[in-house]
Amino acid sequence: MAAVLAAAGCSSGTAEEREPAAQNVTVTWWDYFGYSPGSNKAVEALITRYQEAHPNVQINRTAIPFPEFHTKIVESVSAGTFPDIAVIDTPDVPLLASQGALADLTGRYKGWSKSNQFLEPVLESVNHDDKLYGVPLRSNTTALIYNKDLFGKAGIAGPPATWADLRANAKALTKDGASGLCFAAGPNESTTFNVLPFVWMAGGDVTAINDKPAVEALTYVHDLFNVDKSVPEAALRWTHSDVEKEFVAGRCAMMINGPWVLPGMQKATFQWGTAPLAAGSKGVVSPLGGEAWVVGAKSNNADVAWDVLTWLAESRNSAHEFGSGLGSIPNRNDTLNDPVWKWGPGVGAFISEMLSTRSRSQYGPKYARVSEAIWTMTHQVVKKEKKPQAAANDAQATIRPLLPSS
Repeated sequence: MAAVLAAAGCSSGTAEEREPAAQNVTVTWWDYFGYSPGSNKAVEALITRYQEAHPNVQINRTAIPFPEFHTKIVESVSAGTFPDIAVIDTPDVPLLASQGALADLTGRYKGWSKSNQFLEPVLESVNHDDKLYGVPLRSNTTALIYNKDLFGKAGIAGPPATWADLRANAKALTKDGASGLCFAAGPNESTTFNVLPFVWMAGGDVTAINDKPAVEALTYVHDLFNVDKSVPEAALRWTHSDVEKEFVAGRCAMMINGPWVLPGMQKATFQWGTAPLAAGSKGVVSPLGGEAWVVGAKSNNADVAWDVLTWLAESRNSAHEFGSGLGSIPNRNDTLNDPVWKWGPGVGAFISEMLSTRSRSQYGPKYARVSEAIWTMTHQVVKKEKKPQAAANDAQATIRPLLPSS
Protein backbone atom coordinates (compact mmCIF):
# COMPACT_ATOMS: atom_id res chain seq x y z
CA MET A 1 0.00 0.00 0.00
CA ALA A 2 2.90 2.34 0.71
CA ALA A 3 4.14 1.78 -2.85
CA VAL A 4 0.69 2.52 -4.23
CA LEU A 5 0.51 5.82 -2.37
CA ALA A 6 4.03 6.70 -3.40
CA ALA A 7 3.11 6.13 -7.04
CA ALA A 8 0.11 8.36 -6.56
CA GLY A 9 2.54 11.16 -5.82
CA CYS A 10 3.37 11.29 -9.54
CA SER A 11 -0.07 12.72 -10.27
CA SER A 12 -0.56 16.46 -10.46
CA GLY A 13 -2.62 18.32 -7.88
CA THR A 14 -3.54 17.30 -4.37
CA ALA A 15 -6.89 16.32 -2.97
CA GLU A 16 -7.07 19.63 -1.11
CA GLU A 17 -6.18 21.59 -4.24
CA ARG A 18 -9.03 20.13 -6.29
CA GLU A 19 -12.24 21.97 -5.53
CA PRO A 20 -15.61 20.88 -6.91
CA ALA A 21 -17.16 23.05 -9.57
CA ALA A 22 -19.02 26.12 -8.34
CA GLN A 23 -22.01 25.61 -10.65
CA ASN A 24 -25.03 23.60 -9.60
CA VAL A 25 -24.36 19.88 -9.81
CA THR A 26 -26.57 16.82 -9.30
CA VAL A 27 -24.79 13.71 -8.08
CA THR A 28 -26.35 10.25 -8.17
CA TRP A 29 -25.77 7.97 -5.16
CA TRP A 30 -26.70 4.29 -4.66
CA ASP A 31 -26.52 2.34 -1.43
CA TYR A 32 -28.26 -0.50 0.44
CA PHE A 33 -28.58 1.19 3.83
CA GLY A 34 -32.36 1.17 3.86
CA TYR A 35 -32.29 -2.14 5.75
CA SER A 36 -33.27 -0.48 9.04
CA PRO A 37 -34.78 2.84 10.14
CA GLY A 38 -31.59 3.72 12.02
CA SER A 39 -29.22 3.13 9.12
CA ASN A 40 -31.51 4.86 6.67
CA LYS A 41 -31.81 7.89 8.94
CA ALA A 42 -28.02 8.05 9.35
CA VAL A 43 -27.40 8.18 5.60
CA GLU A 44 -30.13 10.75 5.04
CA ALA A 45 -28.61 12.92 7.77
CA LEU A 46 -25.14 12.76 6.19
CA ILE A 47 -26.44 13.70 2.76
CA THR A 48 -28.56 16.53 4.15
CA ARG A 49 -25.65 17.95 6.11
CA TYR A 50 -23.34 17.85 3.10
CA GLN A 51 -25.92 19.60 0.93
CA GLU A 52 -26.43 22.28 3.56
CA ALA A 53 -22.67 22.96 3.55
CA HIS A 54 -22.55 22.80 -0.27
CA PRO A 55 -25.78 24.40 -1.55
CA ASN A 56 -24.69 24.04 -5.17
CA VAL A 57 -24.69 20.22 -4.88
CA GLN A 58 -27.80 18.05 -4.99
CA ILE A 59 -27.34 14.37 -4.09
CA ASN A 60 -30.02 12.09 -5.51
CA ARG A 61 -29.94 8.95 -3.38
CA THR A 62 -31.35 5.58 -4.41
CA ALA A 63 -31.65 3.02 -1.60
CA ILE A 64 -31.78 -0.50 -3.05
CA PRO A 65 -32.68 -3.56 -0.92
CA PHE A 66 -29.52 -5.45 -0.01
CA PRO A 67 -30.54 -8.78 -1.65
CA GLU A 68 -30.99 -6.93 -4.96
CA PHE A 69 -28.05 -4.55 -4.75
CA HIS A 70 -25.24 -6.69 -6.19
CA THR A 71 -27.32 -7.65 -9.22
CA LYS A 72 -28.44 -4.06 -9.80
CA ILE A 73 -24.94 -2.64 -9.59
CA VAL A 74 -23.51 -5.29 -11.94
CA GLU A 75 -26.33 -4.69 -14.44
CA SER A 76 -25.65 -0.94 -14.32
CA VAL A 77 -22.14 -1.50 -15.70
CA SER A 78 -23.37 -2.91 -19.02
CA ALA A 79 -26.40 -0.61 -19.09
CA GLY A 80 -24.27 2.49 -18.68
CA THR A 81 -26.25 3.63 -15.63
CA PHE A 82 -23.56 3.27 -12.97
CA PRO A 83 -24.04 6.12 -10.46
CA ASP A 84 -21.58 8.88 -9.63
CA ILE A 85 -21.20 7.40 -6.14
CA ALA A 86 -21.96 3.82 -5.13
CA VAL A 87 -21.56 2.21 -1.73
CA ILE A 88 -20.45 -1.37 -2.37
CA ASP A 89 -19.30 -4.32 -0.31
CA THR A 90 -15.49 -4.27 -0.35
CA PRO A 91 -15.13 -7.76 -1.94
CA ASP A 92 -16.93 -6.32 -4.98
CA VAL A 93 -14.17 -3.75 -5.55
CA PRO A 94 -11.88 -6.11 -7.57
CA LEU A 95 -14.84 -7.38 -9.60
CA LEU A 96 -16.13 -3.94 -10.61
CA ALA A 97 -12.64 -2.50 -11.07
CA SER A 98 -11.72 -5.33 -13.43
CA GLN A 99 -14.85 -4.53 -15.45
CA GLY A 100 -13.78 -0.91 -15.84
CA ALA A 101 -16.74 0.38 -13.82
CA LEU A 102 -14.79 2.28 -11.16
CA ALA A 103 -12.74 5.45 -11.35
CA ASP A 104 -9.09 5.03 -10.38
CA LEU A 105 -8.70 7.23 -7.30
CA THR A 106 -5.00 6.56 -6.73
CA GLY A 107 -3.91 10.00 -7.92
CA ARG A 108 -6.59 11.70 -5.87
CA TYR A 109 -5.17 10.14 -2.71
CA LYS A 110 -2.06 12.28 -3.18
CA GLY A 111 -1.98 15.09 -0.68
CA TRP A 112 -5.10 13.89 1.13
CA SER A 113 -4.21 14.04 4.80
CA LYS A 114 -6.13 10.85 5.62
CA SER A 115 -4.60 8.64 2.95
CA ASN A 116 -1.71 7.42 5.10
CA GLN A 117 -3.89 6.97 8.17
CA PHE A 118 -5.97 3.99 7.02
CA LEU A 119 -5.02 0.66 8.56
CA GLU A 120 -3.21 -1.57 6.07
CA PRO A 121 -5.99 -4.17 5.59
CA VAL A 122 -8.55 -1.37 5.25
CA LEU A 123 -6.64 0.30 2.42
CA GLU A 124 -6.00 -3.12 0.88
CA SER A 125 -9.76 -3.65 0.72
CA VAL A 126 -10.07 -0.95 -1.97
CA ASN A 127 -6.94 -1.99 -3.86
CA HIS A 128 -6.95 -3.87 -7.16
CA ASP A 129 -3.85 -4.35 -9.31
CA ASP A 130 -1.97 -1.76 -7.23
CA LYS A 131 -4.56 0.97 -7.76
CA LEU A 132 -7.04 2.42 -5.29
CA TYR A 133 -10.67 2.33 -6.36
CA GLY A 134 -12.62 3.59 -3.36
CA VAL A 135 -12.68 5.23 0.02
CA PRO A 136 -13.31 2.81 2.93
CA LEU A 137 -15.57 5.00 5.03
CA ARG A 138 -17.39 2.26 6.96
CA SER A 139 -15.59 -0.76 8.42
CA ASN A 140 -16.54 -3.49 10.84
CA THR A 141 -15.43 -6.88 12.04
CA THR A 142 -16.60 -9.60 14.40
CA ALA A 143 -16.03 -10.26 18.08
CA LEU A 144 -17.44 -12.47 20.81
CA ILE A 145 -20.56 -11.34 22.69
CA TYR A 146 -21.36 -13.37 25.80
CA ASN A 147 -24.10 -13.71 28.42
CA LYS A 148 -22.49 -12.83 31.74
CA ASP A 149 -25.39 -14.25 33.74
CA LEU A 150 -25.06 -17.68 32.14
CA PHE A 151 -21.29 -17.56 32.60
CA GLY A 152 -21.78 -16.83 36.28
CA LYS A 153 -24.23 -19.70 36.75
CA ALA A 154 -21.77 -22.07 35.07
CA GLY A 155 -18.90 -20.84 37.24
CA ILE A 156 -16.93 -19.49 34.26
CA ALA A 157 -14.94 -16.42 35.26
CA GLY A 158 -14.69 -14.68 31.91
CA PRO A 159 -14.75 -14.97 28.12
CA PRO A 160 -12.57 -17.60 26.41
CA ALA A 161 -9.10 -16.53 25.35
CA THR A 162 -8.15 -19.58 23.26
CA TRP A 163 -9.84 -22.13 21.02
CA ALA A 164 -9.50 -24.70 23.79
CA ASP A 165 -11.29 -22.33 26.17
CA LEU A 166 -13.96 -21.55 23.60
CA ARG A 167 -14.75 -25.20 22.99
CA ALA A 168 -14.75 -26.08 26.69
CA ASN A 169 -16.92 -23.09 27.62
CA ALA A 170 -19.34 -23.66 24.76
CA LYS A 171 -19.77 -27.29 25.78
CA ALA A 172 -20.31 -26.42 29.45
CA LEU A 173 -22.84 -23.71 28.57
CA THR A 174 -24.92 -25.95 26.31
CA LYS A 175 -27.74 -26.79 28.68
CA ASP A 176 -31.14 -25.68 29.95
CA GLY A 177 -32.39 -24.89 26.46
CA ALA A 178 -29.40 -22.75 25.52
CA SER A 179 -26.61 -23.44 23.03
CA GLY A 180 -23.09 -22.62 24.09
CA LEU A 181 -22.09 -20.82 20.89
CA CYS A 182 -23.98 -19.37 17.94
CA PHE A 183 -22.89 -17.78 14.68
CA ALA A 184 -24.44 -17.27 11.28
CA ALA A 185 -23.73 -20.24 9.01
CA GLY A 186 -26.37 -20.00 6.32
CA PRO A 187 -25.66 -21.07 2.72
CA ASN A 188 -24.14 -17.73 1.80
CA GLU A 189 -21.35 -15.27 2.55
CA SER A 190 -22.18 -15.23 6.27
CA THR A 191 -20.63 -18.70 6.65
CA THR A 192 -17.47 -17.65 4.83
CA PHE A 193 -17.24 -14.46 6.90
CA ASN A 194 -17.35 -16.51 10.12
CA VAL A 195 -15.31 -19.54 9.05
CA LEU A 196 -12.40 -17.72 7.37
CA PRO A 197 -11.13 -16.38 10.72
CA PHE A 198 -10.87 -19.95 12.01
CA VAL A 199 -8.81 -20.83 8.93
CA TRP A 200 -6.56 -17.79 9.32
CA MET A 201 -6.09 -18.29 13.07
CA ALA A 202 -4.96 -21.86 12.44
CA GLY A 203 -2.32 -20.59 10.03
CA GLY A 204 -4.20 -21.51 6.86
CA ASP A 205 -5.43 -19.49 3.93
CA VAL A 206 -7.85 -19.65 1.03
CA THR A 207 -4.95 -20.15 -1.35
CA ALA A 208 -4.33 -23.57 0.20
CA ILE A 209 -7.66 -24.45 1.75
CA ASN A 210 -6.82 -28.17 1.79
CA ASP A 211 -3.54 -27.79 3.69
CA LYS A 212 -3.23 -29.08 7.25
CA PRO A 213 -3.95 -25.79 9.11
CA ALA A 214 -7.15 -25.10 7.15
CA VAL A 215 -8.35 -28.68 7.58
CA GLU A 216 -7.66 -28.43 11.31
CA ALA A 217 -9.86 -25.31 11.43
CA LEU A 218 -12.59 -27.07 9.47
CA THR A 219 -12.38 -30.04 11.84
CA TYR A 220 -12.70 -27.69 14.81
CA VAL A 221 -15.92 -26.24 13.35
CA HIS A 222 -17.17 -29.78 12.70
CA ASP A 223 -16.53 -30.74 16.33
CA LEU A 224 -18.39 -27.71 17.67
CA PHE A 225 -21.47 -28.77 15.70
CA ASN A 226 -21.32 -32.55 15.70
CA VAL A 227 -19.17 -33.78 18.58
CA ASP A 228 -20.00 -31.27 21.32
CA LYS A 229 -23.28 -30.11 19.77
CA SER A 230 -22.60 -26.71 21.30
CA VAL A 231 -23.48 -24.92 18.05
CA PRO A 232 -27.07 -25.71 17.00
CA GLU A 233 -27.79 -27.31 13.66
CA ALA A 234 -30.24 -24.49 13.00
CA ALA A 235 -27.25 -22.14 12.64
CA LEU A 236 -26.82 -23.56 9.12
CA ARG A 237 -29.89 -21.50 8.17
CA TRP A 238 -29.25 -18.42 10.29
CA THR A 239 -28.29 -14.90 9.31
CA HIS A 240 -26.45 -12.51 11.62
CA SER A 241 -29.85 -11.04 12.57
CA ASP A 242 -31.18 -14.49 13.45
CA VAL A 243 -28.22 -15.07 15.74
CA GLU A 244 -28.80 -11.73 17.44
CA LYS A 245 -32.43 -12.67 18.15
CA GLU A 246 -31.45 -16.06 19.57
CA PHE A 247 -28.86 -14.47 21.83
CA VAL A 248 -31.15 -11.72 23.12
CA ALA A 249 -33.80 -14.36 23.84
CA GLY A 250 -31.30 -16.20 26.05
CA ARG A 251 -31.00 -19.24 23.79
CA CYS A 252 -27.29 -18.70 23.07
CA ALA A 253 -24.66 -18.20 25.76
CA MET A 254 -22.12 -16.77 23.30
CA MET A 255 -22.35 -15.47 19.78
CA ILE A 256 -19.91 -14.33 17.14
CA ASN A 257 -21.36 -11.25 15.52
CA GLY A 258 -20.65 -7.70 14.41
CA PRO A 259 -21.06 -4.26 15.98
CA TRP A 260 -24.25 -3.77 14.00
CA VAL A 261 -26.07 -5.87 16.64
CA LEU A 262 -25.04 -3.71 19.60
CA PRO A 263 -28.07 -1.38 19.43
CA GLY A 264 -30.33 -4.44 19.61
CA MET A 265 -28.58 -5.62 22.75
CA GLN A 266 -30.51 -2.98 24.68
CA LYS A 267 -33.43 -5.45 24.57
CA ALA A 268 -31.50 -8.05 26.56
CA THR A 269 -32.77 -8.73 30.08
CA PHE A 270 -29.40 -10.04 31.26
CA GLN A 271 -25.87 -8.73 31.69
CA TRP A 272 -23.67 -9.16 28.64
CA GLY A 273 -20.18 -8.29 27.52
CA THR A 274 -17.91 -8.32 24.48
CA ALA A 275 -14.44 -9.74 23.99
CA PRO A 276 -12.01 -10.39 21.12
CA LEU A 277 -12.38 -13.65 19.25
CA ALA A 278 -10.75 -16.62 20.95
CA ALA A 279 -7.21 -17.04 19.61
CA GLY A 280 -6.05 -19.94 17.49
CA SER A 281 -2.46 -21.16 17.24
CA LYS A 282 -1.57 -18.08 15.20
CA GLY A 283 -3.33 -15.61 17.47
CA VAL A 284 -6.44 -13.57 16.78
CA VAL A 285 -7.38 -12.78 13.18
CA SER A 286 -10.74 -11.25 12.38
CA PRO A 287 -12.55 -10.60 9.09
CA LEU A 288 -12.68 -7.08 7.70
CA GLY A 289 -16.21 -6.11 6.74
CA GLY A 290 -17.73 -2.91 5.53
CA GLU A 291 -18.10 -0.92 2.36
CA ALA A 292 -16.16 1.17 -0.11
CA TRP A 293 -17.54 4.41 -1.45
CA VAL A 294 -16.61 4.32 -5.14
CA VAL A 295 -16.89 6.74 -8.06
CA GLY A 296 -18.19 5.64 -11.43
CA ALA A 297 -15.49 5.50 -14.11
CA LYS A 298 -17.70 7.45 -16.55
CA SER A 299 -18.96 9.98 -14.03
CA ASN A 300 -19.08 13.58 -15.23
CA ASN A 301 -19.02 14.71 -11.61
CA ALA A 302 -15.93 12.92 -10.34
CA ASP A 303 -14.45 16.03 -8.66
CA VAL A 304 -17.66 16.67 -6.73
CA ALA A 305 -18.00 12.98 -5.87
CA TRP A 306 -14.46 12.96 -4.47
CA ASP A 307 -15.25 16.05 -2.41
CA VAL A 308 -18.30 14.26 -0.97
CA LEU A 309 -16.17 11.26 0.01
CA THR A 310 -13.38 13.26 1.65
CA TRP A 311 -15.97 15.37 3.50
CA LEU A 312 -17.58 12.19 4.83
CA ALA A 313 -14.17 10.95 5.97
CA GLU A 314 -13.88 13.81 8.48
CA SER A 315 -14.98 12.50 11.88
CA ARG A 316 -16.45 15.85 12.87
CA ASN A 317 -18.86 15.51 9.94
CA SER A 318 -19.83 11.88 10.23
CA ALA A 319 -18.66 9.97 13.33
CA HIS A 320 -22.10 9.81 14.96
CA GLU A 321 -23.85 8.54 11.83
CA PHE A 322 -21.15 6.05 10.89
CA GLY A 323 -20.85 4.87 14.49
CA SER A 324 -24.17 4.38 16.22
CA GLY A 325 -26.19 4.82 13.01
CA LEU A 326 -24.33 2.37 10.78
CA GLY A 327 -22.48 0.25 13.36
CA SER A 328 -19.07 1.23 12.09
CA ILE A 329 -15.71 0.90 13.83
CA PRO A 330 -12.82 3.38 13.40
CA ASN A 331 -10.47 2.20 10.67
CA ARG A 332 -7.65 4.75 10.77
CA ASN A 333 -4.72 5.33 13.11
CA ASP A 334 -6.00 8.83 13.82
CA THR A 335 -9.45 7.59 14.89
CA LEU A 336 -8.76 4.30 16.73
CA ASN A 337 -8.38 6.06 20.08
CA ASP A 338 -10.79 8.91 19.44
CA PRO A 339 -13.45 8.74 22.19
CA VAL A 340 -16.11 9.96 19.76
CA TRP A 341 -15.98 6.52 18.13
CA LYS A 342 -16.82 4.67 21.36
CA TRP A 343 -20.48 5.14 20.61
CA GLY A 344 -21.93 2.47 22.89
CA PRO A 345 -21.30 -0.35 25.39
CA GLY A 346 -19.20 -3.17 24.02
CA VAL A 347 -17.64 -1.24 21.13
CA GLY A 348 -14.14 -1.46 22.59
CA ALA A 349 -13.69 -5.16 21.79
CA PHE A 350 -14.51 -4.56 18.15
CA ILE A 351 -12.11 -1.61 17.96
CA SER A 352 -9.31 -3.78 19.30
CA GLU A 353 -10.09 -6.37 16.62
CA MET A 354 -9.44 -3.81 13.86
CA LEU A 355 -5.72 -4.26 14.47
CA SER A 356 -5.94 -7.93 13.47
CA THR A 357 -8.28 -7.88 10.49
CA ARG A 358 -7.77 -9.35 7.03
CA SER A 359 -9.43 -8.21 3.84
CA ARG A 360 -11.33 -10.52 1.52
CA SER A 361 -10.58 -8.27 -1.47
CA GLN A 362 -7.17 -9.94 -1.73
CA TYR A 363 -8.89 -12.95 -3.30
CA GLY A 364 -9.70 -11.08 -6.49
CA PRO A 365 -12.59 -10.41 -8.88
CA LYS A 366 -14.01 -13.92 -8.59
CA TYR A 367 -14.38 -13.80 -4.82
CA ALA A 368 -18.12 -14.54 -4.91
CA ARG A 369 -17.38 -17.97 -6.39
CA VAL A 370 -14.49 -18.49 -3.96
CA SER A 371 -16.83 -17.74 -1.08
CA GLU A 372 -19.42 -20.17 -2.41
CA ALA A 373 -16.79 -22.91 -2.48
CA ILE A 374 -15.89 -22.17 1.15
CA TRP A 375 -19.41 -22.16 2.55
CA THR A 376 -20.28 -25.23 0.47
CA MET A 377 -17.25 -27.03 1.89
CA THR A 378 -18.28 -26.05 5.42
CA HIS A 379 -21.85 -27.26 4.97
CA GLN A 380 -20.65 -30.56 3.53
CA VAL A 381 -18.55 -31.15 6.63
CA VAL A 382 -21.08 -29.99 9.22
CA LYS A 383 -23.85 -32.02 7.56
CA LYS A 384 -21.48 -35.05 7.57
CA GLU A 385 -21.68 -35.38 3.80
CA LYS A 386 -17.88 -35.36 3.50
CA LYS A 387 -14.88 -35.67 5.77
CA PRO A 388 -12.98 -32.39 6.33
CA GLN A 389 -9.99 -33.36 4.17
CA ALA A 390 -12.15 -34.60 1.28
CA ALA A 391 -14.35 -31.50 1.34
CA ALA A 392 -11.27 -29.26 1.49
CA ASN A 393 -9.67 -31.09 -1.46
CA ASP A 394 -12.78 -30.51 -3.55
CA ALA A 395 -12.92 -26.85 -2.50
CA GLN A 396 -9.27 -26.37 -3.39
CA ALA A 397 -9.85 -27.74 -6.89
CA THR A 398 -12.67 -25.23 -7.34
CA ILE A 399 -10.88 -22.26 -5.80
CA ARG A 400 -7.42 -22.59 -7.38
CA PRO A 401 -8.34 -21.35 -10.88
CA LEU A 402 -10.45 -18.52 -9.42
CA LEU A 403 -7.63 -16.76 -7.57
CA PRO A 404 -5.72 -13.81 -9.09
CA SER A 405 -2.40 -15.67 -9.26
CA SER A 406 -3.92 -18.50 -11.29
